[in-house]
Amino acid sequence: MQTNPASYRDNSGFVFKQHDKVYRYIHPNYEPHYHQLMNSGLYDELVKNKRLIPHQEIADTTVFNFTDGKVLLPEQIPFISYPYEWSFDMLKDAALLTLQIALAALKKEMILKDATPFNVQFFNGKPIFIDTLSFENYEAGKPWIAYHQFSECFLAPLLLMHYCHPDTNKLFTVYPNGIPMDVLVSLLPKSSKWNMGTFLHVHLQAKFAQRTQRAGKQNKKAGGENNFSKQKLELLLKGLESFVQKLSPKKVKTTWDDYYTDTILGDDYLQAKTTLIRSFSNFIDFKTVIDLGANDGHFSLLFDENKHVIATDADNNSINQLYLTIKKESIPNILPLVNDLTVPSPAIGWANAERESITTRLKADLVLALALVHHLAIAKNVPLHFIADWLQPMGEHLIIEFVPKEDEKVKLLLQNRKDIFDNYSLESFRSIFTGKYKIVREEKVGNTSRILFLMTRKLWPC
Repeated sequence: MQTNPASYRDNSGFVFKQHDKVYRYIHPNYEPHYHQLMNSGLYDELVKNKRLIPHQEIADTTVFNFTDGKVLLPEQIPFISYPYEWSFDMLKDAALLTLQIALAALKKEMILKDATPFNVQFFNGKPIFIDTLSFENYEAGKPWIAYHQFSECFLAPLLLMHYCHPDTNKLFTVYPNGIPMDVLVSLLPKSSKWNMGTFLHVHLQAKFAQRTQRAGKQNKKAGGENNFSKQKLELLLKGLESFVQKLSPKKVKTTWDDYYTDTILGDDYLQAKTTLIRSFSNFIDFKTVIDLGANDGHFSLLFDENKHVIATDADNNSINQLYLTIKKESIPNILPLVNDLTVPSPAIGWANAERESITTRLKADLVLALALVHHLAIAKNVPLHFIADWLQPMGEHLIIEFVPKEDEKVKLLLQNRKDIFDNYSLESFRSIFTGKYKIVREEKVGNTSRILFLMTRKLWPC
């Protein structure tokens, strides 16, 4: 049995893994709350509405050497992602889900005791709540204990992405427990005070916290005066829901906006590459795909719903657009993630073990690296053998595109810099990659000088 490194904070229970399955242990001290969740109809309602991950109770807990408590087997999530890898609308939908669950819980005499985005995952194209132990019995008159956490973990990053830049979401790696209010206020423009929601939930709260800290007094309202009625609590949650619903990401023009429609290579190239990828895919057996540098997901969208696809790109706008497409068209098999391949999501938390790096998590049967190598090798100065070493453990099969120096895109990359890339050639590419892979197929892409390869990894140690 392997306990999840991020599961040490809550004395109500913990998550563990055994035989490649994730389980949740419920401590006896939490059982009264769990019984209310199950018997009140709240669990059934949330599962029916696909807001809460369903689970099975394991009848015999002695199999896991537990003599008391309960063990749950939740529906398994194929890929765990983190808030700093989500685009604006992904984080926004996770925030709205949290508030909707809190409102539903209140109607069943329960409340969410915490409100962190780490309690949410994206599954079948939608956010879903995964922490069964977040529900507690409602105590009349008590304020929402998770309000401060919601403000720092959801409102803070959303407001920074709204007022400043979509990439400010990366601050989550520095502040995984929430962006402190004083830090948030220092980063927001002064004009944000004129928005009623921002004023009430950020500026006023920050000022109040500052005053109580200066006076050396305990914040009694946060601590628990029993005069916060259920009606007030419901109004707070609905007010937050309305406020979050109105937020949108700041519009920032990037290099990758309309990349496929504006590309100098045109529609013929795109159609030729699409045809080749379909053809190459028929040569291999695979269930999972990683699309590296996916942009708006044009090629991720080619795969059938029975293939699970992780689409990553450094451009927040592109990933957000892909997420909105997935949401609009109810596409269940694609998980879009914001990730800069040259500065990937690191391992963070206590002992760098609470949240795994994305490099550790990215594993699939098939990896797509389309029009990517020249950006890494020339724009980012990453040697070809580094790229091959990095790709090899990621997946058994690889569809990779080589873009030579005579290509117009490469010429643009070299336009304002010295060409120091003597080893960037098709010959070097072949030599390096055939040390790691067997070339199964290779085809020229349409009328261009680009070449698409289908490769299979050579013997990989278990």
